[in-house]
Amino acid sequence: MKRTIVFTAILITVLAAVRPAHTCTSFRVKTDDGYVFYARTMEGEVSFKSTISVIPKGTEYIGTLPDGTQNGLKWAVKYGIVGMNCGGMPLMLDGINEKGLAAGTLLFPGFAAYQPFDAKQTDRTIAHYEVITWMLSNFATVGEVKEAMNSVRVCPGPTAAVGDLPLHYVVHDTKGACIVIEYVKGELKVYDNPIGVMTNSPPFDWHLINLRNYINISATNVRPFDVAGLKETGLGQGTGMLGLPGDYTPPSRFVRVVALVSSALPVKGPDEGLNLAFTILNNVDIAKGTVRDMSGKEPLYDSTDWAVVSDLGQKKFYYRRYFNKDWRCVDVMKALGNAQGIMSIKTDQPPAYKDVTDTAQRYELPLAEFPAGKP
Repeated sequence: MKRTIVFTAILITVLAAVRPAHTCTSFRVKTDDGYVFYARTMEGEVSFKSTISVIPKGTEYIGTLPDGTQNGLKWAVKYGIVGMNCGGMPLMLDGINEKGLAAGTLLFPGFAAYQPFDAKQTDRTIAHYEVITWMLSNFATVGEVKEAMNSVRVCPGPTAAVGDLPLHYVVHDTKGACIVIEYVKGELKVYDNPIGVMTNSPPFDWHLINLRNYINISATNVRPFDVAGLKETGLGQGTGMLGLPGDYTPPSRFVRVVALVSSALPVKGPDEGLNLAFTILNNVDIAKGTVRDMSGKEPLYDSTDWAVVSDLGQKKFYYRRYFNKDWRCVDVMKALGNAQGIMSIKTDQPPAYKDVTDTAQRYELPLAEFPAGKP
């Protein structure tokens, strides 16, 4: 019991120090031969100080109540988990389990309102920031998560200590199924998400309606026009995407990523699928200083603290940090197989730029193909 109290105190301290931004983006890539990748960014005005937690099956959790005590739902991890935590504590912000189920939290400001606390239902209550850990611990498919959501009561965590941390959730499985889970006005909303994209506020159903404003967007260049003998063509490639929003607001990022995912050419195999996920992620990477909040005494700057891609079929967890753009990989099954209790993998490795200078080779170009003469 003493260890549980210490865990709660440390967790509250970590969350209270985090001021998250409103600019998380997630999406899904499916290859023609059935590989599924879930990708997302995590933005903040300060670092989440995330490491990767490796949580083996059998690990026990107790849900946190609004007063900060851990007297809520008790559960043991059924499926081992690997993923990004908050502040180095085994609390998942985003992760994948041994069955290939992936899930993540995204900020949902202005709309998130969780279920009211009911003292008669403490034995099935968890804090809103424990939802991802609970889901990944217990379920193998999106269908199982949908069926179980009404069995748990999600209440706000100790907001007096933690502050405002409005969240909604996205879940993906190896078959390509995706759902978005939101709590609005105290009610649970579960949406099937056939396009696999999610950002932040407003609610998911609003984002779907907003897509109607962009039905003219196309990957195909616009045809030249001819008006009274005046013939004009576009100034370059990409005229079909003219009007695609490029700012960092949640609605614009949602539209932009839907356009990119839906227009990318089909790919096959895990390597091509992974490469496509990496490429699309680059379009929502935020450089520090490009998004600023000047409402306080000091300016605050959003940036992409980290980005991850989960290969759901091969159970690989890829990540990169703001200060290190080299992608790194954790083999989920190997990590869980080697785990001796809860393990942690540091993510603050410095970049390593490989020097390839010494690989230069003499280029034997035939003189007939080099009209200027011998170089």
